[in-house]
Amino acid sequence: MIPTILGHQNGVGIKKSRTGIKGFEELTNGGLPLNRSTILVGATGTGKTIMSIEYIVNGVVQFNEPGVFMTFEEKSDDLFENVKSLQYDLRKLVDEKKIILEHLSVSHSELHEIGKYNIEGLFIKLGEAIDKIQAKRVVLDSFDTLFSNFDTKSLRTEFIRLFNWLKEKKVTAIITAELGINSLTRLGIEENMADCVIELNNRVLNQIAIRRIRIIKYRGSIHANNEYPFLIDQTGMTIFPIISQGMEQKTSKERL
Repeated sequence: MIPTILGHQNGVGIKKSRTGIKGFEELTNGGLPLNRSTILVGATGTGKTIMSIEYIVNGVVQFNEPGVFMTFEEKSDDLFENVKSLQYDLRKLVDEKKIILEHLSVSHSELHEIGKYNIEGLFIKLGEAIDKIQAKRVVLDSFDTLFSNFDTKSLRTEFIRLFNWLKEKKVTAIITAELGINSLTRLGIEENMADCVIELNNRVLNQIAIRRIRIIKYRGSIHANNEYPFLIDQTGMTIFPIISQGMEQKTSKERL
């Protein structure tokens, strides 16, 4: 079995958590930052949930690392059905207690009363789930929906608490966020605090939709800087790191 800790080539860089997503390790020199938080940002339909689910499933299947997937919008039963097209038997992995999948719902009244809701309750629920299966990977999907009405100071405080707490639990986390209008994310703050920031987009050019991924930020590690195309099909997500393939090609010295 391939170890999950990579990206320490020649003693340079930080330790990595392998994703098992085809092409991703080439872009990031080994995977996501180990025991740190990554913000995965993009508009609706760009593949944030699929990439996050694949990271959790691959963690179990390929690297024997249990994971916790906590969703704040999509209900668990809907998620089970939605990933069936990707040949993931998510329910089986949940039944085997290798993955904990939980939908956390917060009432609208709590969301609209600034200061009434904080993430102390989330720490309790998430901590219990991590300890129950000794999870190494965590996903908080659509986490930004909890804080749409918080002021900037409160937001910064809560995100600092979250990132520090996840690091203390020694888990590698993906936190998905919606694309913002005047900032990268909708809240406009978490991208400044995370160790790694990844953007997914789905643009239409000449009536053809092209999915692309870009590593915007990666503290302590070299990474590819450009946009790269990717596909989502029945086998999951496949990224095409074109530049790395081109650099490996031999150049002919023959005169024509």
